[in-house]
Amino acid sequence: MKKRLFHRGHNIENSTGEPDGWKTIINGRPIESKLTLVKKSIDWWCDMKAFMPPEKFAGIGSQSQQTAKNSEDYKGFKLMNDSGKPNEWYVFLRGQLLKGSPAAIKKHLDAVLDKLQQK
Repeated sequence: MKKRLFHRGHNIENSTGEPDGWKTIINGRPIESKLTLVKKSIDWWCDMKAFMPPEKFAGIGSQSQQTAKNSEDYKGFKLMNDSGKPNEWYVFLRGQLLKGSPAAIKKHLDAVLDKLQQK
């Protein structure tokens, strides 16, 4: 059974039923990949007027998964580290950016939370 979708002026179809079997033509170039990646290629073409194959977007998703490993939740705050260096962690607290090691940031957050509980 063929499945067809219409996204931003492009027909997308899957005749195989496979998750990676979605096909369309962008600017005369046939592409085939997962539905989300095909839609991203179409969006890129419509917004930028430049062809970007779906494989390029698959690599972007894996990079965001790597940065997700460099984050930590602490008492409702998200400590993040984009560079991977040990003392380049940061968190936003009340619109302010706190930077440093995870231990120093946690110590400061504890002090702020204790001060708020005393009020």
